Amino acid sequence: MKKLLTITALIAVFFISILNAGNKPLVSKNNILAAGGDTVTKSFAVSGNGACKSTIEGTLTSNAGVISASWDSTAQVITVTFVWSTIKKSQLCRLLANAGYDNAQIRTKDDTYAALPAACQYTRSAPSGTN
Repeated sequence: MKKLLTITALIAVFFISILNAGNKPLVSKNNILAAGGDTVTKSFAVSGNGACKSTIEGTLTSNAGVISASWDSTAQVITVTFVWSTIKKSQLCRLLANAGYDNAQIRTKDDTYAALPAACQYTRSAPSGTN
């Protein structure tokens, strides 16, 4: 009788946990499952041109923790949804700068910008602190 009660209790706990898991919104990307509260969407400036839209977006979406990235070439703004416990906005900005794209936080190095394909080179603003 004790075994039957134990087994019944375990089955009940199992089904309750399955039902509760269904109530939490989950996001899956790059093998990451996160409760909806663990994701954040941020928009920030990224310089570029339309020819390299997919490169700019792919620079971010190829990284663990990034769920989506959409760059508006007219507004020069990227909107990124990511798992904040996995990657931070500052890291996203660093990834873009390392790929050759000036952004809201980091101006890419001149040699990195120069290494972009000609079709991806954009008009750069003057660096901060210069006239």
